[in-house]
Amino acid sequence: MATQSKAQFLNDVYTHLKKRYKPKPERGGGRLTVLEAVIYGVCHENTTREQANQALSRFKDGFFDWNEVRVSSLREIQGALAGLSETEGRAHRIRRFLRQLFDRTYAFTLEALTKKPLKDALKALEEYEVLASDYVAATVIQQSLGGHAIPVDDDTRRVLVRLGITAPDTDIPTLRAMLERAVSKNRGVEFLDLIEDLAHDTCVAGEPDCPRCELGKICPTARLQQDDESATETHREEAQARKPHAPKGPKEAKVASAKPAKEAPPPSFRSPKGKHGDAKEGSPAPGLAPPMRAGLDRRAAPAGPAGPGSRPPAPSSDTALDLAAVAAAC
Repeated sequence: MATQSKAQFLNDVYTHLKKRYKPKPERGGGRLTVLEAVIYGVCHENTTREQANQALSRFKDGFFDWNEVRVSSLREIQGALAGLSETEGRAHRIRRFLRQLFDRTYAFTLEALTKKPLKDALKALEEYEVLASDYVAATVIQQSLGGHAIPVDDDTRRVLVRLGITAPDTDIPTLRAMLERAVSKNRGVEFLDLIEDLAHDTCVAGEPDCPRCELGKICPTARLQQDDESATETHREEAQARKPHAPKGPKEAKVASAKPAKEAPPPSFRSPKGKHGDAKEGSPAPGLAPPMRAGLDRRAAPAGPAGPGSRPPAPSSDTALDLAAVAAAC
């Protein structure tokens, strides 16, 4: 990404973030002294502006002067740093700076540096160990010496890396120099505040909350996360489509395994019974075809007229065979 394109992109970032985060009120008292800027820089690194302001106020209100801080124990100094991370390390750096300052000047002021050219002032500050931190040095330049500087800590670098502004292995002085070329001086403080708000709101350490981020449409990390989520959803749908159908539920299985209903028995061909249980005289057997009944009647009829007192003839053998066949069919 060229310098001009980085400047345009950072301008878009600035515009988007201003829609979400309100401008911070100016710090009471205006410009910080050089000594206060050093303490503020130590407190502000990898924390929020509000936390750093509260810590600086506790030093100024809770101690008689800076000399009292110099002779205090680390535990007492840590009390003023409550709520910050790495309070022991910060307390040690603050007390070490105050002791070095007193040993060199027998006082607790560095305001003479504000009248020197910026380059000379920075050279004089190199004598103090605490100014080895690029973040603290940039804070002093921005808050006290009137120069253009954008302090970069780990939180700020994390945001800029995710935005694609710089590579993860870029050192902080190089990254700071690039920002100072791309962001104008009159926007430097506000731009840093907006990036800080983003770093502690959605672009947090670990897994960023890209769906809530104001830069979701222009941030490459957010777009990559959206693509990953879409691919995961597509893969899930394909896997669901390839998955075999689930087995039948208990009710469905019970219905499927139920025995079919028994068929109704065929109609009976037994002749209706009379009063005494015998077949009614002259009633044809139900269910027989009319021709068969006619045939049976012809075979059963007597050959000639019967005389008085004669007995009816016995059924022929053919008639008996036909009746047996009908019974077998039933």
